[in-house]
Amino acid sequence: MPSGDSQHAKGQPGITQAALFGLCPRCGAKGLWAGLGAFAKRCRSCGLEFERHEPRGRGMYLVILPITVLLVLAALKLDDLVQLPVWALIGLWGALVPTVVTIALRCAKATVLLARLEKEGLL
Repeated sequence: MPSGDSQHAKGQPGITQAALFGLCPRCGAKGLWAGLGAFAKRCRSCGLEFERHEPRGRGMYLVILPITVLLVLAALKLDDLVQLPVWALIGLWGALVPTVVTIALRCAKATVLLARLEKEGLL
């Protein structure tokens, strides 16, 4: 066995694939996400329960707050540099903010899911 690699983890999707493409961390089938930022109840292929491991409460604020601050600072800096019309700013930030927040939440939730599954030995 190569140093540090386990045969069990080989070929399984990582955090990026789980977050962006909705792949099950155990079998690699699609269906991790039921909504933009909510886990499905379970994997349709292997039956792994996702909903039980979903982070709840205020923990995700630690992800959202820094992202929000960075987006506000980026908006202020862009306004200083380019001074776009208001309609362009509304269109730009109206599309960019939900996209960035959704991707950040998905990455954070996928990280928590993989850590919890690894801790329980379900992977």
